Amino acid sequence: MLCLALTFGLVMALQHWTHGFEVWTFDGRRQLQWQAGELRAQPVALRRSDGSTPRLWGDAGAMPAAYLVDFIYTRCPSVCRALGGEYQQMQRALILRQGSDPTLRGVHLVSISFDVEHDSPTQLARHAADLRADPLVWSLAVPATPGDASALLRSLGVVVIPDGEGGFVHNGDIHLMDERGRLRGLFAFDQWPQALEAAQRLAATRPEASR
Repeated sequence: MLCLALTFGLVMALQHWTHGFEVWTFDGRRQLQWQAGELRAQPVALRRSDGSTPRLWGDAGAMPAAYLVDFIYTRCPSVCRALGGEYQQMQRALILRQGSDPTLRGVHLVSISFDVEHDSPTQLARHAADLRADPLVWSLAVPATPGDASALLRSLGVVVIPDGEGGFVHNGDIHLMDERGRLRGLFAFDQWPQALEAAQRLAATRPEASR
């Protein structure tokens, strides 16, 4: 009876975690969670590369209205470099088009480091300079504590795993979030044009966008 009870409990847990045995990967589960509106960024304390402590989302009246967020660490030799290149292209597109398209003023790029132990605001500032990040368009920030980093990653379903060599294996997605921190879209890093278009549409839903 005990074995049957344990087996039943395991089956029920698997059914819940896999959404009725339909999804068996973290990415698949996360896709279903954001589509169901279940993922929202934990409003944690952040430190920007200039030393300021911004509140980037969590306020219904906040501007910008749309954030394109990636998760990085500055020592990353692979996916973060690719993301940096894609964000540079998005930054150029935003700067070029904001003058003629006011809705794009409601879009902001954010790169958040989860490597709290190594990526101080000073290190982020060096990284921002290497990327030529314009702070009016693109913010680089790091959570204030390891606990804040874990809470933020967990709230958005972002998986970060130490690689055993001092680095990390992690999601390379671009996250579209609204002013409340709700996840509104997920895009592969090379889908930045689609991500930017979706962010523009989201920002255009704000009344201020027409001013």
